[in-house]
Amino acid sequence: MDSTLATPEWQTFTEHYWPVKAVPFEYAPRGPNGPMLRVVCYLNRKGRLVLPPYQPHLPLEFKPTPTDAPYRLQRQWLEIARLFVDDMISYGIRGEMTFSPVVTDPRPWLWSWFRVSPRFTDFINFPFAIDDTDYRVQQLANKAQQAGFVCRIVSHLPDVMVCLRGSEQRRGLTHAMTLQGLEMARELLGPEAFRAYVCYAPGGEPATGRIVLHRPGGRACDWLAGTVEKHLHSGATQLLIWHMFNDLQEATAIGYNSCGADRKTVAHAKTMWGGRLMTQYNVRAYDFPCMKHQLGNMLQYLKRQAAVRKVKKR
Repeated sequence: MDSTLATPEWQTFTEHYWPVKAVPFEYAPRGPNGPMLRVVCYLNRKGRLVLPPYQPHLPLEFKPTPTDAPYRLQRQWLEIARLFVDDMISYGIRGEMTFSPVVTDPRPWLWSWFRVSPRFTDFINFPFAIDDTDYRVQQLANKAQQAGFVCRIVSHLPDVMVCLRGSEQRRGLTHAMTLQGLEMARELLGPEAFRAYVCYAPGGEPATGRIVLHRPGGRACDWLAGTVEKHLHSGATQLLIWHMFNDLQEATAIGYNSCGADRKTVAHAKTMWGGRLMTQYNVRAYDFPCMKHQLGNMLQYLKRQAAVRKVKKR
């Protein structure tokens, strides 16, 4: 697998920071010369499969036998995915599980009565050129650069925390990630895989920061990001992402995964970078957290329906 999420170092960090245990699954029903499926999963204290907090998706690798025949590829996938589905049923799952965009056919889960829904993310392939983005991105990046904002890859993680806390306070949420947690992740992953970026305002204070998980020859994953409120419209975010893409290209990343484009509030901003929208499937069983989530969605739908009907009657 070409993702940092599949490395032993990331698994060790996840086990240390959250109450979970990494469990790799590997399937090769036809032997070493047949199709193969590898997935890195996690078990909670009750022995159920979970997706740990702030993990974008479960890393998964499917290797079919050499063939260009669509029916053979489908047959191999359906055969091997069923084995993983059976293990998921056997262990049971808590909450929801999101797969990487590698999974393009979720029917084995549908056929086993899991609830399957699409999630979305953006892929940007390298080499990247700023000219490929929306003109507004270029405008804002240039505005920040001309104003004296400066971007760096950093080892001083408190500056990153300032940016993360800025977004938390603005949105009324918490990343549930402490400075000690970030330092643990950097120590375990190393500076090559754990890349922290900060854009500093002309006065020297942190304006916006991001942490990206990188593996040479793989696709980098956006992990954590935040911006101090007073710098939201300064162009600092656009300048930092531009700087980050250039750095990741030099570090031999093949591309970038924005790790989420579902939220309406961020979808447009991510679209402006010219990435390709990718579907990644989300699987749920029928435990209490998922039923609660479904009820919340239903209430939001009813509110939206009432608002639309009110406007239509005018």
